Amino acid sequence: MGLPADNRIRRPADFRHVLTRGRRTGTRAEDRLLLISATPNGRPGPRIGLSVGKRVGGAVVRNRVKRRLREIFREIEVAPASAAAIVEGADQGGAGWDIVATARPAAAEASSEELRASVARLMVKVKSRR
Repeated sequence: MGLPADNRIRRPADFRHVLTRGRRTGTRAEDRLLLISATPNGRPGPRIGLSVGKRVGGAVVRNRVKRRLREIFREIEVAPASAAAIVEGADQGGAGWDIVATARPAAAEASSEELRASVARLMVKVKSRR
């Protein structure tokens, strides 16, 4: 199962908005596997966008990384308390956040556990910078 359609960023303009606004406001965090940018969206819940470029690998590798990341974000979204609060921005009066995760080439060789740890660590950093 993937992310519900209401919780996905699809339009290129929305991706650009999150990436440029995150760069300006500092609501982004990165490590060797991922870059995560976030911005408030004025909606009741979060929206997630994934960007996995050709530098990560061929189509099969890129799709595998996207599947893993979608599952990680889906688990965070449906998890109780702390993980959900990180994504939903509960400290901002219930406003949701648009989050774009950009995979780095090292993500192709990373295990699911390494990706999960990277997402959790980076989401905490992004939350602290809001």
